[in-house]
Amino acid sequence: MNSSADTALRRWKILTLLFAVLATAFGAGWYTTATKSKNTSAPTSKNISSNRSNSAKITNLSPADLAHAKADLAQVRKIPGSLERERKMIDFVEGLDASSAKALLDDLATKPLNTNDGYEIYGDLLSRWTELDPQSALAWANNNHDPNKKYAAIESVLGAWAGQDAKGAIAALNALPNGNSKQWSTWAVIDTIGRTDPQAALAALQSLPPGQEDTWLYNQNFSSWASNDPAAAAAGALNLPPNTLRNQALQGVARAWGAQDPTAALAWANNLPASSAKNSAVNAVVSAMSSQDPSGAADYAAKIADTSSRNSLLNNIAYTWAQEDPSALLTWADTNLNGSAYDNATKEALDQMSNTDPKGAAAYIAQLTDPNVVNEATSTLATNWAQQDVQGALAWAQSLPADTTGTRNAALSSVLSSWTTTDPAGAAAYIQNISTDPAFGKLATQVVNNWGQVDPQAALTWAQNLPTGTGQNTAVTAALNQLATVDPQTALTDAQALTGSNRNEALGQVIASWANQQPDQAAAALASLPAGADLDNATAGVAKSWLNQDPTAASQWVNTLPAGTARDSAVTAVISSVSRNDPSSAFTWATSISDPTTRDAQVVNLATQWSNQNPAAAAAAAQNALNLSGLSDAQRNSLQKIVQKAPAP
Repeated sequence: MNSSADTALRRWKILTLLFAVLATAFGAGWYTTATKSKNTSAPTSKNISSNRSNSAKITNLSPADLAHAKADLAQVRKIPGSLERERKMIDFVEGLDASSAKALLDDLATKPLNTNDGYEIYGDLLSRWTELDPQSALAWANNNHDPNKKYAAIESVLGAWAGQDAKGAIAALNALPNGNSKQWSTWAVIDTIGRTDPQAALAALQSLPPGQEDTWLYNQNFSSWASNDPAAAAAGALNLPPNTLRNQALQGVARAWGAQDPTAALAWANNLPASSAKNSAVNAVVSAMSSQDPSGAADYAAKIADTSSRNSLLNNIAYTWAQEDPSALLTWADTNLNGSAYDNATKEALDQMSNTDPKGAAAYIAQLTDPNVVNEATSTLATNWAQQDVQGALAWAQSLPADTTGTRNAALSSVLSSWTTTDPAGAAAYIQNISTDPAFGKLATQVVNNWGQVDPQAALTWAQNLPTGTGQNTAVTAALNQLATVDPQTALTDAQALTGSNRNEALGQVIASWANQQPDQAAAALASLPAGADLDNATAGVAKSWLNQDPTAASQWVNTLPAGTARDSAVTAVISSVSRNDPSSAFTWATSISDPTTRDAQVVNLATQWSNQNPAAAAAAAQNALNLSGLSDAQRNSLQKIVQKAPAP
């Protein structure tokens, strides 16, 4: 195997492993390449490779040999950097015979594979054993008692087997019982075959039962085919029946051909019959072209007549171009784009530039006039800059002019949010020095909210020592709210000791937080709040939390509340909780609301919903509700219509 092919295969194997690990986390399996790259350097595991042949014969490995193998494997796993570790892992497994691979797999089979390299190693060992003795490797995989490992192990073996013996792998695949394991293994086998024999893979794809075809595999297979013979792959795709699978095949051809020869690929794609498939193929070519010639791809995309297709393609190009040269993208966008395409290209470029050149990004943002673009770009820059240089980011954010859109405040808030994650005390000290800043109250609250998640008592002490005023009030309330999540009784005591205008608001928030943990105790604490909006909100909050935990106890408690706006707020929470499953109870609760305006609106709304489920019961309830005083003409008419919907007796 030549050097370039060897490098490409290694890269593909590593990317495949990464993709497969992610897929495993969501229910799929993993598999490795079947054809191992032959590295000419000395194997990592000399103890194993020098003393054993690459024999397929399974023998019992001595405890000493197994200990050596495990020690060598442990050394490989310590290598920093996933690519280098995987390269050494390839060298390591190539020095193993079948007995060594099996012994290590037996050991791993008893342990949880809860790390990425754990999954990779499992797959590598199975791939090596499959090279030497696929029948034994498959038998071992089939005997795995852990269902998740079993499915993934079978998939790994068959994927590797397909790379060295496609017919043998397909025969073994066909012998599997139907189920997830067979489906995942089918994808692995076909994908592997397609990398060396796409026509054979296509035949295998077309032989699958209806419903088991995978659109991604069609795209991937024709991409592999087009990488070696784009004209043949294009002809093969057009020979498919016109459906979604053919569209995916055409996109696969366009993707690979566009990366190799975008001029020829564009000529082919533009000659396809007019259809959504043609548009997708053209877009795929131009997207592939953008990795090599982003300005050329963008120039082409900008001339597309259809607005939706043009903007979608320009967005894809902008993302790719921004990774390579955000400044060039900004220059091109200034001259060639407008509207949403310009906004998106600018955002992509500034997002990337904020990581690599925050000062340059800040200078460019200062020239922008579109408030939507300015606000988003400023927020992104503030967050990214703060992670690199918090003092520089703060100086920039403070230098921004105050405006009605809140851009400056948002930037300062983003910087402080990042700072308080690592150094809350430092961020707090900074805030104390800008107490005259118009954004002081909001920024102090921002610090408290983040600091309070780590040390709520320290955050509260700091907030209480701030200069008296609105900013202090909001910060103290936020700190008490955070403290209430871990120590509600102390938070309530501190809130009761407040003398400022925020006392009732703070008490209400503390009680609402307390209700998430101990709603019955929070309900008792409501007595510390005077009548008013804060009591109403807190009562509703307690009811909502309690209803989620113990609906019966919560309903009984609401029934004991004295008539008034606080009880009405709690009743509204009960109605929201029960209206879907128990409309009769919800309607009864609604009629008990003391405020006529709220009561009548709830009664009419609930009767209307109920009539769709049980017209007779809803009509009877509506008839009774017509006796309520205070109904508006519109509400009375609505209830009468519900009565009229009642089925004939």
